[in-house]
Amino acid sequence: MSRDQTLAHCAATWAAERGDAIAYTFLADGAADIRSLTWAELHRRAAAGAGLLAAAGAVGKPVLLMLPSGLEFVASLFACWYAGAIPVPVCLPRHHRTMNRLHALIGDAGARHAFAEPSVQQRFSADEATRDATAGLTWMNLTPADCEQNHVIAPQASGRDIGLIQYTSGSTGTPRGVVVTNANLMSNSAAIAEACGHDQTSTIGGWLPLFHDMGLIGLLAQAAFTGARCVFMAPERFLMRPWAWLQMISDYQICSSPAPNFGYDLCVDKVSEQQKQSVDLSGWRNALNGSEPVRPATLERFAAAFASRGFRASAFFPCYGLAEATLFVTGPGGKRRLTVLNSDGTRSAPGSSTGHVGCGHAFGDTRVAIVDPQTRRRLPDRVIGEIWVAGSSCAQGYWGKPQAAATFAARIEADEAGDDSTWLRTGDLGMLVDGELYITGRLRELIILAGRNLFPVDLEQTAENASPAIASSATAAFSIDIDAVERLIVAAEIRRELVGRDKLVADGIDVPAIARNVRAAVAAEHDVMPHEVVLLRPGALPRTTSGKINRGATRQAYLEGTLDRLEARSHVVAKH
Repeated sequence: MSRDQTLAHCAATWAAERGDAIAYTFLADGAADIRSLTWAELHRRAAAGAGLLAAAGAVGKPVLLMLPSGLEFVASLFACWYAGAIPVPVCLPRHHRTMNRLHALIGDAGARHAFAEPSVQQRFSADEATRDATAGLTWMNLTPADCEQNHVIAPQASGRDIGLIQYTSGSTGTPRGVVVTNANLMSNSAAIAEACGHDQTSTIGGWLPLFHDMGLIGLLAQAAFTGARCVFMAPERFLMRPWAWLQMISDYQICSSPAPNFGYDLCVDKVSEQQKQSVDLSGWRNALNGSEPVRPATLERFAAAFASRGFRASAFFPCYGLAEATLFVTGPGGKRRLTVLNSDGTRSAPGSSTGHVGCGHAFGDTRVAIVDPQTRRRLPDRVIGEIWVAGSSCAQGYWGKPQAAATFAARIEADEAGDDSTWLRTGDLGMLVDGELYITGRLRELIILAGRNLFPVDLEQTAENASPAIASSATAAFSIDIDAVERLIVAAEIRRELVGRDKLVADGIDVPAIARNVRAAVAAEHDVMPHEVVLLRPGALPRTTSGKINRGATRQAYLEGTLDRLEARSHVVAKH
């Protein structure tokens, strides 16, 4: 692989060698509206878009991709890569309350150009709040007329150039745009291809939003690197009809498809027996789960629910990654041996629904170390510390934030291995056991009570298992300071089907008893009594743009009194 090779060069090569092969297929409305791009058509559209960017003076500058999932997003992304502009994927705000994020992101990126559909441009221009956010932007849109012209533009950027500014899913008032070079993208794409066994005969796909790194790099970029076909749908379609994801995997015999925990849980809860009958999941080799951390109960439930449809538990691909390392860090590769360990490194009991799932090992030149975050010394096996990562997939820093450079250039003190490399500090906690990585939580979310370290995921799994009325993957544990003493708070959503419009909870559900059960289970399992158990209406927990529970935002909402509690109409809070 040449140092100057980029994903744009890969796409141009496929266009020259396999121009008639389908590159991307978008299921706009299932079988009723299927749209595809061949490699030759993608090359033509990308060249046309590159011409627009060059004429607008956007080469080498950030360009917002304010587009929903679809082929327009794909073509605009490659237009930026062909022109040597810097794509900045954007989550389009649905509500005024999320407009602050867009304001902050545009300001942080310093973008002056944006790809957007005419309807989006009109919506932003017509509304006073959105007009302020997008003032000064030069709007662009690839029209059919643009693409019909014969643009002869070869990819302009090199591996050293910036290929992407990826804003992390948790970014809110202080956005952090990860600076990813074209070389980072190529290196990470190679690691994913090696781990998953992808080549130009593969078909990959999913529903993850394309503005998020798992969708953009795990699907779109991976197809360009390997020449594989990528089939995808909008995340909204999956959320409304979870079975559509499984039907897509079945219809196109997709070998690799990723989702966070809640995606697998949603399928178990919402896909009917009748809907299952039409799907064949025997060709699904890599069921990637990249949530942090992966829940063993999720894997067990999904495997049991879809075993009759050909799904094999060995297809599960628990993996670890983050935007600061481009995306992928560790995965199981071809050899799958699902292992679940407790926080002390001992093996969980057979059938246990709690514990930490092994997320495999690193690929390519990526290396992983577990380091004491205070002393910065390497820790031995089975000891939890901060996860540090090194290798050519590690990004360059945060856009416009040179003060954060230390995060990307840390050094392990007195390294017995004699390694003088620079390392990325992930802020995640985990341990290595026989070369396999286990994720235990986030460093800044660690709960310390009476000198004891407690990991939110352990507490959350216990709370979720305390009552069948609590929704899957919908709990948040955090601590607050009360009279100079740290206290534990557990917030949990009730399952959607138990909460009606005209009555608070379905008949026979004792809401106060649920809260008491959670307190008792947490106290018995972890020897700590929650100060408060707060039961919430479905969907009340704040989530990141990728759908993960945002514990920090939940804590803030709790302190501000803005959580949508069921106790507003019923006494359901159990306090210590």
